[in-house]
Amino acid sequence: QDIGMKPVVAKKECDGFILNRLQYAVLQEGWRLIQDGVCDAKDIDTVMTAGLGIRWSFIGPFETAHLNAPDGMRDYAERYSAGIVRVSESFGHPRPFEGPTLDQVAGYLEGEMPVEKLGEVREWRDKVLKDMAIFRQNMPERPS
Repeated sequence: QDIGMKPVVAKKECDGFILNRLQYAVLQEGWRLIQDGVCDAKDIDTVMTAGLGIRWSFIGPFETAHLNAPDGMRDYAERYSAGIVRVSESFGHPRPFEGPTLDQVAGYLEGEMPVEKLGEVREWRDKVLKDMAIFRQNMPERPS
């Protein structure tokens, strides 16, 4: 907590850390959307950095859902559950990170962040994370 992180306690054993499991779900769906020709890797990164990532940096996905329906989470579930289930059923089995989709994703990333500059980009990322942690410490308390 001293470095701006908050621990959570898993209620039971599962394969992988909670953060990684959520990250893998996002990566898998992003991969699927790219592989199916819906969008490209840059689009996924943009959706996260200019959309979900901004929101999720200070309010979680369940809190977002609770706020996104006039009468909270129960209302959200009533309004959107069937659509969420329908879309979720289209996800299918996990797909391996290989083949032409890997070439496309890696090509985009290597164009944006050449491998020989990854150290420099990591330093930038770490500075931004540190600055965001300081910002979060000074962020006003959410009303309850």
